[in-house]
Amino acid sequence: MTDLEWDASEAPLVTGVELAAASTPLRRAAGRLEQALPPGWRVEVVDAPKRPDRHDTAALRVVMPDD
Repeated sequence: MTDLEWDASEAPLVTGVELAAASTPLRRAAGRLEQALPPGWRVEVVDAPKRPDRHDTAALRVVMPDD
């Protein structure tokens, strides 16, 4: 019989939705900002456009309601 070892330190596989919902400092800041905005407004965390000469990071986008 083969003895299998399980490495508990391995990161579990997650779906894209679970990964997108992961708590990060930027996502927590977006949540706090969204709470301070008027009803209907929302805050999105978006990836910055990729540029070859820069190390880009995510940014916050404030979206106002359509109506």
